[in-house]
Amino acid sequence: MRRHPSLTPWIGSAALILASASLTGCDGFGGASGTPDHLERTTDPEVLQRGERLYQQHCIACHGAQREGAEDWRQRNPDGTLPPPPLDGSAHTWHHPYWQLKDMIRFGAEARGGAMPSFEDTLSEADAEAIIAWLQSHWPDEIFEAWTRYDRNHPTQADWEEAMGEPWVTHPDG
Repeated sequence: MRRHPSLTPWIGSAALILASASLTGCDGFGGASGTPDHLERTTDPEVLQRGERLYQQHCIACHGAQREGAEDWRQRNPDGTLPPPPLDGSAHTWHHPYWQLKDMIRFGAEARGGAMPSFEDTLSEADAEAIIAWLQSHWPDEIFEAWTRYDRNHPTQADWEEAMGEPWVTHPDG
């Protein structure tokens, strides 16, 4: 069979594109858009109900029934820890990428000066994702959109650490 020289580069490119396309979805990126699932608002009633139930069980005592947080959440407590912030979209929660929100729910904020305890032995990663989905379902559209832009800029811990110039610490002893 005779090869056509002008088609050879095209065939190689097509093979590369097809190979890449076949991997879409293996890394949490859904659909043809290539958008990670967490960058779309969750509308699944089961996930949202689970998130609400878990919030009521584990978060409401500190963050409040309306996700309002402590009134003086910006002021350190006498022991030097930070009070619980609002989770209703009015505070800094949307300034944290998705991986960081999951990390804070699972491992707490004590390593970073907060008083939030670790739920590592209580909540799974899927539980944390359900809580985040429920919280975000209450955020105003402009806050959710701002968060998606922030998340896209810091999609991994390494990206965040490079941008911030400091390590992300999970455990007080780590």
